[in-house]
Amino acid sequence: MDMMMTESQLTLRDAVRKFAEAELLPRYMHWDRSGEWLPKSFTDKLVEMGLLRLRMPEKLGGQGFSFVDCGIVCEEIGRCDPQIRYLISSAVHISEMSSEMHPDLQEEWLPRIANGEIMALAFTEPGGGTDAANIRTKASRDGDFFVINGEKTSVSFTGVASVIFVSARTGGPGPWGLSFFMVPADTPGIRTSNYERMGQRLTRGGSIFFDDVRVPARNMIGKENKGFVWAMTIIGYNRNFVALACIGAAQKSIDETAAYMKTREVLGQAVSKWQGAAHALAAEQTKLQAARLLCYNALALVDRGLRHDPESSMAKWYGVKVANEAIETCMRLHGHYGWSKDFPFEQRLRDCLGMESADGPREVHLGIISRDIFGKEFAPF
Repeated sequence: MDMMMTESQLTLRDAVRKFAEAELLPRYMHWDRSGEWLPKSFTDKLVEMGLLRLRMPEKLGGQGFSFVDCGIVCEEIGRCDPQIRYLISSAVHISEMSSEMHPDLQEEWLPRIANGEIMALAFTEPGGGTDAANIRTKASRDGDFFVINGEKTSVSFTGVASVIFVSARTGGPGPWGLSFFMVPADTPGIRTSNYERMGQRLTRGGSIFFDDVRVPARNMIGKENKGFVWAMTIIGYNRNFVALACIGAAQKSIDETAAYMKTREVLGQAVSKWQGAAHALAAEQTKLQAARLLCYNALALVDRGLRHDPESSMAKWYGVKVANEAIETCMRLHGHYGWSKDFPFEQRLRDCLGMESADGPREVHLGIISRDIFGKEFAPF
């Protein structure tokens, strides 16, 4: 297939790159060091750029961008701050849900997310991880309401999100007894706690506890007991967004390292003229380009409405893996400076290492790829 960007995609890439270089990169290390949350003046810039409306309905300013287009945005945002990619993704997710939302929910939440408010995804549980069949959070029917009880963990934007997209068991055991709800974060009975993490500090990872949280039945997204479909749909395409943000961070690291190697001299000549150093960066660039193509190939399948689970797993596993390897190599090629907090490499590595577990760890993705090779009967799971 043709993997070349169209003229409109090149224009999109260049515009987002220019924006990210001007608005994200200068603040990247600040958010990590200060612990501050994004001020409205900053999120307003994302809104003005249209980055939260990529797949919103036309009446809200959506422009019908493809999933490949969204991937381009995620990669360019990731070059300068891979954590900001979460805001882009959450806006895409709610756009995809909109057709299955009650009209009142559409009217309330689509404009709010498009204008900079945050949606948290609450899928994972302490004993569940990637095992949807083991989800224990329960939503019990009570007239025109559901009452939610349980705990979610590893939730991004804990304490700063305005609304939570939460999975809960409404039926029997297994993945086909799950439903999803939009739950305003200020609903009585919700309590949050945040982790002290080595990376991704801006995204505020933590746990959310639901204690007799009452939500109107109309807040259910899609059909009752069919929530597993929603989870797999969102996680499926999002795996590529995760990888592309890391690839963007790694590409920025390679570009910076190449510039450094041309000016840093060792024994009278530029480091770039030392074959061992030059070939190390060349190898990382090659692996990164292969990972990038895996991602865009998978997103092209999504755009065509075709099955893409093995391709997205290949892209996510390999993309994050080689991105982390490339960033580590860039740190090494900078010598002792590379490990300094005066440079962004150590933070990029801390931020991207956490993506190894996002939307399924490497073992899950290799299992999905194995199942495609061997068939379900002979695969590990």
